[in-house]
Amino acid sequence: MKWHNFGSVSPRCDTVLGPDINIARESVQVQIGRKKFLIGECHVQGAAPLNITWMKSGKLIIENEKFTLVKIVTEQNTNTRQLWIREMALEDYGQYTCSATNLYGTKKKNVFVKRAVVRETRQESQSNCADKKYFNITVFLTCFAVIVHL
Repeated sequence: MKWHNFGSVSPRCDTVLGPDINIARESVQVQIGRKKFLIGECHVQGAAPLNITWMKSGKLIIENEKFTLVKIVTEQNTNTRQLWIREMALEDYGQYTCSATNLYGTKKKNVFVKRAVVRETRQESQSNCADKKYFNITVFLTCFAVIVHL
């Protein structure tokens, strides 16, 4: 029996096998009640098939009336997964995790969603005073004295 060595097939040096994740933002601040807000966006490269999921505090997020998951695949074989929230509530703050898994491993990246502090702008504070009657009048008085010598 004669054995033939047909060579081995090795991946190109620039080929990404295991999942590689890039997160658009690692931290985001949002106000309670904000509608249609992008919680996170993760860009994943790696050998197919890729399983990409979003979790909150370790619990799998599925698309429902609260969350929308958007899948985008580019020509460069980058898979993007966006996580949108329809309306921000107090219980929605915390840690969100994008996880990517394939035959070569698993990678995870976190996004921390924090409560935004609402600051009153100067225009808002002025409009709040518009209904009230305030008078701010500056009066300048000039006094002339004439001295007459007799």
